[in-house]
This record gives sequence, C-alpha cells and structure tokens, in this order.
Amino acid sequence: MAKDISVPFSYTKDGIYYFERRVPRDLQKHYSASKIAYSLRTRSSSVAASRATRAAQQLDEYWYHLRIKGSELPGKHLLRMQQNATKAPGSLLPSEHDDNATVSQSEAVAIYLRLKGQNRPVTFHRAAERACGYVIDVCGDKDLLGYSKADATRFRDAFIERKLTGSSITRIFGTVRSVVNLAASEVGVNITNPFTGVYYDRQSGVIERAPLPADVIKAVQRECMKIDDDLRWLVALISDTGLRLAEAAGLLREDLVVDADIPHVVVREHPWRRLKTCTSARVVPLTGMSL
Repeated sequence: MAKDISVPFSYTKDGIYYFERRVPRDLQKHYSASKIAYSLRTRSSSVAASRATRAAQQLDEYWYHLRIKGSELPGKHLLRMQQNATKAPGSLLPSEHDDNATVSQSEAVAIYLRLKGQNRPVTFHRAAERACGYVIDVCGDKDLLGYSKADATRFRDAFIERKLTGSSITRIFGTVRSVVNLAASEVGVNITNPFTGVYYDRQSGVIERAPLPADVIKAVQRECMKIDDDLRWLVALISDTGLRLAEAAGLLREDLVVDADIPHVVVREHPWRRLKTCTSARVVPLTGMSL
C-alpha cells in the first residue's frame, strides 16, 4: 500500500485508489469496524481526489447527525442496523405528514436487508450493498423519488464503460430494482422505478458454456477410480448426477439411499450448507459412476 498526499483519506494498491477513514471514537458504537475502507475504482489521482473528498464530506454530514440527533443513519458499507436499539424499525420511514418524503438509497438498502436479509448468507448482504453502492457512486445518494431515467442510463453506461458482461449488468440492475421497489412499498409511495426497462445488450460478453464431451468425462472417471480417495469420490458423484459441488460436499451419509428400488441421493438444506434456491431441494437418481 502507498500513500498519495494529493488525494485525501486514501491509499493506493496495485495502482488503484482506496478511500480510508477512521471512525471517530465516540461513534464507533454505531459501526462494525474501526475504519471505513473501499475502492474508489480509479487509477486517476484527480478523479480519486474528487471522490474521496465527496465521501469525506458525506461522512462528516452523517457524523454530525449521529452526534447531534443520535440518529442511527445507515452508512454505505459498514454502518450496521441497530435491530436491538430502542428506536423502532419504522423510524427509518418518513413522517406521515410529509407527502413528498421517502427515503434515500442508503436507507432503502438498510430497509431491504432488515426485511429480506434475515437468515440469508453474507453474500446476499454484500450483493445488495455493492449494487446500491454503485448507484450512490454514479448517481449520488438521492431520495428514491429523485432518481430519473437519465440516472439509470448513466448507471448502465458506467458498467458498459467498465466492460461488464450483460449477465453481470442484469444481476446488478435486478438487485437495485428489488431494493427500490421494496423500500418504496414499505414507506407507502407510488413510484415508477427508473431502473426498470433500461436497454443494454444482455448477451454482451456472455460465453455459452459447452458441455464436457463424453470421452472427457469417462477419462476423469477413470482417474477417480485410480486415485480412489474422498476428493475423487466427490468428483465421481458429481460426474453422473449433475449435482452442484456445494450440494455434494454438504451431504450426510443418510442422504445417500443406495438400498432403495431406485438408488438416489436426497438434496436438502443442512445447517452447514444452504441450497442455492428453494427449488434446489430434490431427489436425484444414482446411476453409472455416481452409484
């Protein structure tokens, strides 16, 4: 890591600028870490200086409210929801007497994670925070009613400029739409989501994966028989069932039913291994090398 005195609150790693600022001691109770650090996503010192300065100003404003009003305002990445605090969850909602009030993007993601993030893996939380963090970086942390279609297209153009694949853009837009829709519903406002119906080439950069040829699968299976250890058993099980690696690695012995009329494996959720989707729970016949 290296410091660049021309860019405040920053350091560089592999040529990329990162924002870094320590949380004041009197406010650390609101945070899950002692400092805030994230990539500024640029190699340009002038761009980094602008972004770092803006981030520092936003933090100063947040910290002012935290000190003066005791507000538990959600931070962009590390400020955690105080679910056990005396303030009710509804305190994030706007005043019922303010017809034009809604919530900011950073507040929206906090509402989203509070409602839909229960018992979800850390990757779910990171995906929502990352996607909405992109919105804040490109378009600002606006009130939900303040975003326009021009903001959404600028958001899209930023990803195209970074050469993200169409599937990655689709995933990010899907998360942002879900956050905006749920938060708007929670605060009781009707909104035309500007992040809906944005055009881009969904096939851009997407490479269709070809299935492994049968002779390659047979060669792998022969090697599994030769080496004959637990890792090769796992590969062999996957080779003829199509199970996901995580599904196969998370099985219990009783999930393998080999004495039935049709030998099969029961794929189900365990405390140590979640399923990717609710419909992933299934019974898969054991045949060939997997049996």
